[in-house]
Amino acid sequence: MKVASKSRFSHENLNRKVAEYLREEILWSGRFRTGQHIQEMEIAEELNISRAPVREALRELEHQGIVNYLPRRGTFVATFDHDDFQEIVDIRFMIESRVIDILVGEGKLGPEDFSRLRGLIDQMVSISRSDSPLEEKISGYSEKDVQFHRYIWERSGRKWSLKILTDIFYQLRLAMMQDMILEQDMVRSAEMHYEIIDRLEKSDAEGAKKMLLRHIFSLWKERSRTEDP
Repeated sequence: MKVASKSRFSHENLNRKVAEYLREEILWSGRFRTGQHIQEMEIAEELNISRAPVREALRELEHQGIVNYLPRRGTFVATFDHDDFQEIVDIRFMIESRVIDILVGEGKLGPEDFSRLRGLIDQMVSISRSDSPLEEKISGYSEKDVQFHRYIWERSGRKWSLKILTDIFYQLRLAMMQDMILEQDMVRSAEMHYEIIDRLEKSDAEGAKKMLLRHIFSLWKERSRTEDP
């Protein structure tokens, strides 16, 4: 029994590691583009493993909305149209707004938290103003943006909100990859984080939510939006 249990856990751990690897390749490295076919055999040979853990990892990514499986065709990196993007943003804003209400209402953020968050913002601003290639800047900026928001979600103590928001963040990352991103918008978005923190520090939940909504929209060119949030 112990041997079987150990084998099962090892298998589950391998699936998780492959999923992490594929998320990195899709969301951060630029290797895969939206709509691109992911070959199970190619990944398995690359990692020197069987196809089974790759298949399980792709199923996990499908649950997170990162890939789509099409019968008899295979697995493809997910694509998003304007309506998809709008719906994802609406869901994220509703949940993250509640997180902000809890953070402010229960006083869950202290001086050390604000100092750490401002440090992450400083890094985002530095990356967005650097002379690095745009794709490299997008990847570096996105990584710090995830760290910033995930820290806030974790401090709220709401584990299901954290899970849902993390999955949604992956989908927004994909949307950002397929849409045009202007460098000036990245700089503005990075700096908006300061305003979110300033309002949280002043216990201004409504102001923080307003700045959050502006930040969410700042990296993407909305095709039918006519008014500022």
